[in-house]
Amino acid sequence: MKKALIILTILCVSIAFTTGPADAASMKGMKYGIFNILGIQADHTYHCAYYSSWWSGSGYDCWSWTGGESGGDYISNTYGYGDYDDSKCTSANWGCRYIYAVQGVCHQEANRGLYTSGKNIASGNVGGYWLTGVVFGTYGEWSSWTVCKTSCWLWW
Repeated sequence: MKKALIILTILCVSIAFTTGPADAASMKGMKYGIFNILGIQADHTYHCAYYSSWWSGSGYDCWSWTGGESGGDYISNTYGYGDYDDSKCTSANWGCRYIYAVQGVCHQEANRGLYTSGKNIASGNVGGYWLTGVVFGTYGEWSSWTVCKTSCWLWW
């Protein structure tokens, strides 16, 4: 009986240390206007994922390697659940970087971060996405997105 209790305790502690931010995080897209040219509003976008653990507290972490990852407004219809680490990887991993305005812009990076939630910014009234979505696609130029998915192990 004592051995079973010890094994159960070790198992519970192991599970407690392996669960945390990587598990089913709520995610959302954010935006703020950066300029207005001839009446066309262009919005900068970034993505955020919620973390909660007993050892580090809780809150939203937001990422955008193109800059500007705070002070924005929620993009409608982007809230969902996905993987925290995968969301972070799409902005922190060098394999996910691309040539800005050639392979994608912040809109595509935000979509990459929201990928595991099944959401994207297309339905959120983001200024300029009508153009960047057509030019670069949902996740950016296909070869850079393929490299990113491989770097972050997103093939599932």
